[in-house]
Amino acid sequence: MCVMIKTETRYNINWNVTRECNLRCKHCYYDAGTRLDGELSTEQSKNLIDDIVNVFDKGTNVTLGGGEPLMRKDLFELISYGNERGLRMVLASNGILLTEEIAARLKNSGIEEVIIPIDGTQKTHDAIRGEGVFEKAVKGARACRAAGMSLVVDPCIMKQNEAESVQIIDIAEELGARQCRFFHYVAMGRGNEVIPDSELDIGAYVKNLMLLYDEQNRRQELEICTTQACQYWVVLKRKEEEGLFVPDFFYAEVPGCRAGICMLSIKPNGDVVPCPLLDLKVGNVTELSLREILKSEVFAKLRNREVKGRCAACEHKDLCGGCRVRAYLHCGDYMAEDPLCSEFFFGDAPM
Repeated sequence: MCVMIKTETRYNINWNVTRECNLRCKHCYYDAGTRLDGELSTEQSKNLIDDIVNVFDKGTNVTLGGGEPLMRKDLFELISYGNERGLRMVLASNGILLTEEIAARLKNSGIEEVIIPIDGTQKTHDAIRGEGVFEKAVKGARACRAAGMSLVVDPCIMKQNEAESVQIIDIAEELGARQCRFFHYVAMGRGNEVIPDSELDIGAYVKNLMLLYDEQNRRQELEICTTQACQYWVVLKRKEEEGLFVPDFFYAEVPGCRAGICMLSIKPNGDVVPCPLLDLKVGNVTELSLREILKSEVFAKLRNREVKGRCAACEHKDLCGGCRVRAYLHCGDYMAEDPLCSEFFFGDAPM
């Protein structure tokens, strides 16, 4: 089976505008906290926005993250500028600074959607992110919805909270989120120091993806998707072949691993990597244009899915492609096979 990459899909730019953060979450892949030396100035940031428009055109999704992006003093100026240039501006925040006033300013500046993590019930979320964070994040999510912005809830799933996946979806649904986007924890940054053994094993990973589909089938108004779980596309394809419900994104988005195919990530100092977690510097926006960076060998290999090992042999290569982050961390080769894949997903293995 060959699934063609959907070239008409809009590119997604993930831009960490600062490393500064007001939390010290245990699982942070970036070890966010203090500002990074050489973070892009306001002028450099506006030049970057211009370059994004020139290369990817208007309507491109630009997600402003961090750290905590609201810690950056010129954030609203950058949002307004991006909005004026025709970009679709999105904010990824931990939620605790999202008062009604801030939410209204974000909406007026041009933010269309806010992404807020909910990592479990109150006790679990606070154990991971800090005392009192859950209540503030939920309050912030409600403020954003009241201000007229759409909401995405993006939990990080690991051993500590996998059992609360359904409750997280309940919370997302109750908050009026349009999407619940599950990220399956990869031990990096602070996470690798504080909770290095919290990644799901293969059995728990398979079980969680099947649970996500069951919940998606049960709650068809809420979109349930994944970020690092490329194999979820295999699950959805098999369900479609069985004549069961699959969400609209299955037909509209680039399937599987999107790193370097329909997304790239920009660090606070302008370094460009194929995805937020794939720490493979391809260039810097103060030295090269995005058009030049896209011509690099790294992006070419990712676009062509020149994967190796079991990923190369799998009939789902074009549908899934395997997570390039897990391959890089576990094998030292970003095109190696995904170590979290299993016979359950490989080839024609039955569900």
